[in-house]
Amino acid sequence: MQNKGQVIIHIEGKYGSEPLTPENYDIALMRDVLDYAFDLLDLEKKKDRPVVTYHITSGSVNNVFTVSRQKAAEFASIITLMLSTMNPLDVLEPKTAIAIEGLQKFAVQNNFSLGIHSSEASDKVLYVTPETNLHRTESLWVDAEVYYYGTLTDAGGKGKSNIHLDTKDGLIKIDVDKEYLFSYQGNPLYRKFGVIATAKQNIMTGAIDSSSLKLKELVEFEPKFDMDYLKEKIAASTPVWSGMNVDEYLHEIRGGLA
Repeated sequence: MQNKGQVIIHIEGKYGSEPLTPENYDIALMRDVLDYAFDLLDLEKKKDRPVVTYHITSGSVNNVFTVSRQKAAEFASIITLMLSTMNPLDVLEPKTAIAIEGLQKFAVQNNFSLGIHSSEASDKVLYVTPETNLHRTESLWVDAEVYYYGTLTDAGGKGKSNIHLDTKDGLIKIDVDKEYLFSYQGNPLYRKFGVIATAKQNIMTGAIDSSSLKLKELVEFEPKFDMDYLKEKIAASTPVWSGMNVDEYLHEIRGGLA
């Protein structure tokens, strides 16, 4: 166990009129916690990541995730960062912040008190209760247009429809109107596309909230490198940039931040 660590989500409360224990810890509650923990620990990538195991213990209920020691240390750093920040969710990556928001909703809905910590820093505990207000600052998130390239591997859905795009950075799920898929000519599966989508983007960090992705347009493409075309564009644009102070230009478009 020398190279192993643990992340613990401790839950206190009642199930009905009885104190919550492993004996009455309903499977629906367990499923919710597992879903949030999956994103909280960023377990989406299956390749090359160490095995993560799970068990529960009493007191009232401890959800114990056994992870690599590195993962436990990374999570301890996240908790420490949140505890030292006035608006803790605003400093997190979107997937992590959304998972915390989910646990906040879980605490309110079930009148539970949660304590979340890592074995690498047991004294640093993030408390999530019906009285806490762990939400992202809405004013930091603006509508943005984003672009992806990849192979469309899945499309549809009985309720909420979406597409899955396999990109060089992994699989991306994008919501789409059913009418768009219905009217699309031909079968789009396993074809290469450029995707134009909208999403919420953090104006401070530039991070994209992947849960807000919504398709605008699919554009079929076949990647092809054309050196003559590239040289032509470079020759045409060079006079425009001639004599420009690049450092000043970058400083200006960054709003003086760097």
